[in-house]
Amino acid sequence: MSVRYHSQWAARTAPPAWSAALAASLLFGLPDASAFERTEQREPCKNYDALRQPFFGETHLHTALSFDASIRFVPPMPHDAYRFAKGGSVRGVGPNGFKNRTYYQDRPLDFAAVTDHSEHFGEMGVCNSADMNGRYSFECQLLRGFWWQPGLFPGSAQRSMATSAFNLLTLPNDGPSTFNTHLPMCVDGEANCFEGERRVWDQIQAAAEAYYDRSSECSFTTFIAYEMTSTPLGENWHRNVIFRNDKVVSRPITAIDLARKPNPDPNTTAPRQIVKGGPDIEKLWDGLRDQCLDAGTGCDVITIPHNSNLAGGTGPIPPMFYDPPNRAFAEKRQFFEPLVEIYQDKGASECRWDPRYAQGVQTSDESCNFELLDSPSILAASGVTAGGGGAGSPPPSAFNERMYIRNVLKDGLSLEDDKKIGVNPFKLGLIAATDSHNGNPSYNVEDQRFGGHLGIEDAIPVGDSSTIQNGSGGVAVAWAEENSRDAIFEAFKRKETYGTSGTRPVVRFFGGWNFQPSDCSGNLVAKGYDQGVPMGGDLPKQRKLAPGQAPSFIAAAWMDDYIGTPLQQVQIIKGWVENGQTLEKVYTVAGNADNGATVDKQCNRVGEGYPSLCAVWKDPDFDAKQRAFYYVRVLENPVCRYSTLICQKNYDLNPLDPAHCSSNLATLPTQQQTEAAKCCSNETTTPYVQPVIQERAWTSPIWYSPSRL
Repeated sequence: MSVRYHSQWAARTAPPAWSAALAASLLFGLPDASAFERTEQREPCKNYDALRQPFFGETHLHTALSFDASIRFVPPMPHDAYRFAKGGSVRGVGPNGFKNRTYYQDRPLDFAAVTDHSEHFGEMGVCNSADMNGRYSFECQLLRGFWWQPGLFPGSAQRSMATSAFNLLTLPNDGPSTFNTHLPMCVDGEANCFEGERRVWDQIQAAAEAYYDRSSECSFTTFIAYEMTSTPLGENWHRNVIFRNDKVVSRPITAIDLARKPNPDPNTTAPRQIVKGGPDIEKLWDGLRDQCLDAGTGCDVITIPHNSNLAGGTGPIPPMFYDPPNRAFAEKRQFFEPLVEIYQDKGASECRWDPRYAQGVQTSDESCNFELLDSPSILAASGVTAGGGGAGSPPPSAFNERMYIRNVLKDGLSLEDDKKIGVNPFKLGLIAATDSHNGNPSYNVEDQRFGGHLGIEDAIPVGDSSTIQNGSGGVAVAWAEENSRDAIFEAFKRKETYGTSGTRPVVRFFGGWNFQPSDCSGNLVAKGYDQGVPMGGDLPKQRKLAPGQAPSFIAAAWMDDYIGTPLQQVQIIKGWVENGQTLEKVYTVAGNADNGATVDKQCNRVGEGYPSLCAVWKDPDFDAKQRAFYYVRVLENPVCRYSTLICQKNYDLNPLDPAHCSSNLATLPTQQQTEAAKCCSNETTTPYVQPVIQERAWTSPIWYSPSRL
């Protein structure tokens, strides 16, 4: 259970036993065991807390069953990933392409979901089965890494092999990367891809069931899941599909099913149909409604969009968060998508501030300079096409405002006022994840052990522009009564969640109307639930506001005492609509942005921070007529990024010493120069890389609406 890593939080807020938690629930009217519906047969959890506990997990992870991991020689399968999440190890791909790297999980996760790409489940099932026709097809040879050339030097030559395989599998063959059809081996009838898909889907379910702890210890929770992956012409429509329990759809609803015109039966010889344009995302939600929610089986599901920072929006609005055409569509989105992924391996999606231009994308918040990518294209960030940092440093104007979640949240307020819509389709809670394709969930090491997230593609992450910009990913956190599927899934649905950039601070956030400064020294959690709402909620209704009355918030954070990096500050970010314009403001409510904490050139920490921070803050700029949201961002003291430590320890290059870094790089042997090519990158270069970063956490917002008065 996660709380063992957070003794400070446990000592201050956790009841000593279940009976105490129940007493608190009766006294304060707090959540108890009836707060969520139990939909599965399992033993009750011994560790139950009516005041809820933080559970740390992974909601976006790929294994060798994903085609883009398989072609990059990634060995772990779903059962390996779950074993790793519980504190084990997995084999990984080393710089020479062979399975000579081992990853060890520093500390267990509480929950995990493997989300392999569903569009090629049929192909993967055929290629991994010795008894199926098509196993020796051209596509299967690519998927199994047949076109590997031993002895090629790590770097561009090997990387181009993986890239070429991806392109051959998806782009010319009109696969789900472009026009939403199966590969030729399935379409032309060479292989029974329906059977192959069934085998893979069964394998994914079996692994999740095998590692789910149904005993009263409740030590680990798994979720059956997959990723719907549609990237037409480089536009990002990706969603992770997470099921509540073991009642799931008979087959995944994939991007192929979302084509705007039907594709031919893959087991017939009918000509392949090329369908241009993006998918019909309503087909995903409607299909999940028919085949899951309304099927009478006890199935429940949510979908989670990710990487809006790589939406690839060439038009006025990126495809992931375009304006809903009508109220019904907005309501579907709000129902099926309570959460969004704000951070993962391929960059941060909160906001964007580029210090090279001293400009942002609809923001002046300089803390939005965190883990930026120099490409708006998910293909470039994945190493499929040219781009990334090597394509130059595009100005902020090259990035659509809705590629960043804060702007999406602001626009959601405006759409709620739109007479045609009248619903906030972007009422999104926040989580984070890794999107690792190495089968190692939440391997968030920020040191020289990090070996990329995409097999051979970035096994040496500091060698290429589009790989050094990738980070080590984040962690999803859910506040739930117990570590079970039902409890955590309900936390997802009510948005009582937050995301981190890889560390595991504990963060609580409550909104109400009468919180007092003394609440930080009392039982802030009980007071928060009794007189307000937690992260993800709507401010309670008020019959009438007194003159000068404004919402007040409790924001509290405890440092990750396993990592031990002190906290620097707690901020509340507000977004609102004023005279038809969306606005934002950042308030530091606890800690000190100028505490002087930094790192020296050897990456030793300098300066003091805080083991915990708490504040009760009242909005000084509140206007009862304006819609608004508020969320917390917690910033830790600065630390060296993993790339800095790799460069220092593996190549004796120091990005913190730019005056000598480039000249020292030139003295290395040719092979090491290739491996360490981007080690001297920093905040002024292309690619953009921060040698020193501030790890952070983002909570789900709390919303205010005038109509709720």
